[in-house]
Amino acid sequence: MRVAIVDDSRLARVELRSQLSQIEGIEIVAEAASVKAALDILAEHMIDLLLLDIDLPDGTGFDVLEQSNQTPQVIFVTAFNEYAIKSFEYNALDYLLKPVRQERLAVSISKVNAKKVSEKLSSDKRIFIKDRDKCFFVHLDEIFAFEAMGNYTRVYLSKGVPAVYRPISAIYDRLDQSVFFRASRSWIVNTNFIENIEILENNTFLVKMTNGKEVNISKRQAAEFKRIWSL
Repeated sequence: MRVAIVDDSRLARVELRSQLSQIEGIEIVAEAASVKAALDILAEHMIDLLLLDIDLPDGTGFDVLEQSNQTPQVIFVTAFNEYAIKSFEYNALDYLLKPVRQERLAVSISKVNAKKVSEKLSSDKRIFIKDRDKCFFVHLDEIFAFEAMGNYTRVYLSKGVPAVYRPISAIYDRLDQSVFFRASRSWIVNTNFIENIEILENNTFLVKMTNGKEVNISKRQAAEFKRIWSL
């Protein structure tokens, strides 16, 4: 597991490094003491887990997550307890208060391992979506489509279009791919809601969904669509 530590306290980084050295399978890739340095690390390295402080000299840990081009799993490690609820809006696995006990850190790391082997979600499973002050509890098979917006993904429902802080590739990995199709880098569609398909001149498809939304299927994915669903 590739880990990066982001904390402006050198002593805190040294302590976390020492504790992580006692956990099997951990590779500490880099350390950072600021938002900018953390973003540089995330731009250069693929990280599985980010141990992230809240209060940094040039911003907050939330700024790191919002500006990063990747979304690793996150455990917040901080001296402030007032951000715990907000941290889980960013899909944090855990929220640890300093000073961190070795056994408590080990429990948090085990959550990373458990999440990495999580099974795909069945289409009839209900999922919880929170977007600002609105909450949705819907079955996956009620979702028309997903649209990428950087590290966020829009979820097209009959009752609204909330956004979740998770890249579209991570969402697709957990979906039933006999129902949901990756139309392009930016779109996933629920094939049960496809109403009409139009072939365009450049061998791409234009898909019209039953909710009126139109989605382009890229040339490469159009070929994949035909391979999967043709007789």
